[in-house]
Amino acid sequence: MSSQSPCGLAVVTGASVGIGRATAQALEKAGYTVISAARRLPTFPSASTGITTHQLDVTDPDSVAELERTVAAHPVPLTLLVNNAGIPTHADTIADSDLADWRATYETNVIGSVRTTQALLPHLVANRGHAVFIGSTVARVAYERGAAYAASKHALTAMVQTLRLELNGEPVRITEIAPGMMRGDEAGGEFMRERFNNDPQAIAAVYQGVEHPLTPEDIAECVRWCATLPPHVDIDLIEVRPLAQAAQHKVHRTS
Repeated sequence: MSSQSPCGLAVVTGASVGIGRATAQALEKAGYTVISAARRLPTFPSASTGITTHQLDVTDPDSVAELERTVAAHPVPLTLLVNNAGIPTHADTIADSDLADWRATYETNVIGSVRTTQALLPHLVANRGHAVFIGSTVARVAYERGAAYAASKHALTAMVQTLRLELNGEPVRITEIAPGMMRGDEAGGEFMRERFNNDPQAIAAVYQGVEHPLTPEDIAECVRWCATLPPHVDIDLIEVRPLAQAAQHKVHRTS
């Protein structure tokens, strides 16, 4: 590997904001060369010389194929893929939900992750790599008005667990990181703005009285830790919540 990149090349999808952007920065600091891929090209501080950007739509086979060609031509071998690209759904009941939202969510959150993994998996196998998937605690506990998103994350978990079984014996680590309540500000709140149609009162109600929801940097640190463990150590799953959130339905509020 390049002496400038002791950890190899990392591809992070959905890296324009939030978890993806924070992960790209954390991995660069850890020694990776990073391709930060997203539909909207992210921006980074000028000091982030180890990060390059790549326009990517995980729902478009041609776009994913172009990413694979970029990886294949890169002088640093791919050792880490972080499948973070995903979209939320609106806070509708099943009775009132739009099936187009279900299709779009599944296409991005599940099929998009499968498509990107299929394209880059040969590189990960060849380079004793690691695939990390950003899931959600809703993959295990559903909640009202969140069925489409929860269903997509249930499906992602099933895919990740199956991939781990299918790759047993290959030199590839597979990890799912499932965050709970994330903060809803400009750095990490795009999900909530989309979910509640930019209704600030509805978003504020979610966080009312909650001290210290998770930040994108918290999840980025989880990714960095898993990725930089010795290669024989495979963290299958991390479920991570803020201290105030004991479960999906049990959140301590100070007011």
